[in-house]
Amino acid sequence: MLSASTASTGRFLGISAKSSDTLKPKRQAKSEADKLNIRTARYNLQRHSQSLFFDETAEKQHRVCSCHRNLAGDSLAIYRKVDSSDARVSGLVSCGSAWVCPVCNAKITEARREQMQQAITAHAKAGGSCLLLTLTFPHTYEVSLEESLERFADALDRFKDSRTYKRIFGTSLASIAHSEARNKPLKKITPGQHQTIGSVRSLEVTHGQNGWHPHTHQVMFMQNEALLDDRRAIDELTHTWVDALLKAGIGDHSNVNDMLAHALDLRGGDYTADYVNKFGREPGLYEGWTIAHEVTKANSKAGYKFVNGDYHATPFQLLRASLEGNTEAGMLFREFGRCFEGKRMNYWTNGLKDWFGLNDVADEDLAAENPVEEVGEELVLFLNPQEWKMILAVNARAELIRIAAERGKDGVLDFLDELPRRQATHQSGFKVNRPRGLWAGAY
Repeated sequence: MLSASTASTGRFLGISAKSSDTLKPKRQAKSEADKLNIRTARYNLQRHSQSLFFDETAEKQHRVCSCHRNLAGDSLAIYRKVDSSDARVSGLVSCGSAWVCPVCNAKITEARREQMQQAITAHAKAGGSCLLLTLTFPHTYEVSLEESLERFADALDRFKDSRTYKRIFGTSLASIAHSEARNKPLKKITPGQHQTIGSVRSLEVTHGQNGWHPHTHQVMFMQNEALLDDRRAIDELTHTWVDALLKAGIGDHSNVNDMLAHALDLRGGDYTADYVNKFGREPGLYEGWTIAHEVTKANSKAGYKFVNGDYHATPFQLLRASLEGNTEAGMLFREFGRCFEGKRMNYWTNGLKDWFGLNDVADEDLAAENPVEEVGEELVLFLNPQEWKMILAVNARAELIRIAAERGKDGVLDFLDELPRRQATHQSGFKVNRPRGLWAGAY
């Protein structure tokens, strides 16, 4: 809890902390060299994440430890695009962790972002509007991430269950339609002053000089933007959110004015799609993390973003700092991984995906590799477990994919012939996962 002495140093982080040049993205086509560097960075970060979470005394390892390492069967297949633009290895286990696996994160968040964009586009074509609601709170270094998440979740529940929230937003139209379609109508429907179709909430966390800071970005699918001009309703929502924070043990009455000024932000326009999937970030050319519609600038070598003299690091920026030798960053990333394991990245209002005709696909399915040849691909060759073991020993997964894409079968065969002459740099053990009841091998 913040005291009067720490009220001035407790920091808020929300949209208002973002510099204006990050809000208008400029998309630039990536060269083949850029794509290779990005893939290499992802694999290196994933390998380091595996080392951070591996526990030789544990009977069961964190799922990231097996990702793109363990085999799903007895062999691996390499496929490449017929135009030589890319390649992939099929037959590997994917962990499906968007929180601590940079490889799976890239696939999952891209799919989630596309899904979000489809909903936003469909809503706009139907004449609706999207607002972005950001909820944040003052934080200090002494509070652990676990405690911050517990208090924040408590405050969120209090806020959404409040009379003010229900009176202003009402029962979502998507929930009403969903219940009626299942012949299970809601017992109580509350009309809203500014009726919402539904919402999608994204949980984000950063770490800075004032410790861990969880916060949410929530896309509100509205019939119009009238709420933006309703100052009284916004003030009521702000006071209700601050009251929820205080009851959850966050902040105190000595810094209520700061909380009222910064804890809730509501805006419309073009910000929505960019912010709801903040973890949709790629390791771009070792200059920091970015999402498809946002370019992060002013990063230090470790990837930290400085705002008003304070750094803000995303979890994957902490992972990279750990890879570069920062022991504390590694400890923080492990703390983050433990606290976020099992949490969802996005929370959709019940029935909202049905409202927009979207499928509900699990993260694990989005991250999984297609086991068969896709349209526009050709089979390069199969790898056996011994060959895969050599590739892991020299950390050459990204190199293998590049060679397969550029040179095909002959290139991969030359690569495999050359591998035994290289010095091993990494652990090369892995397992072969087989259907239940069959022997699962280890190499």
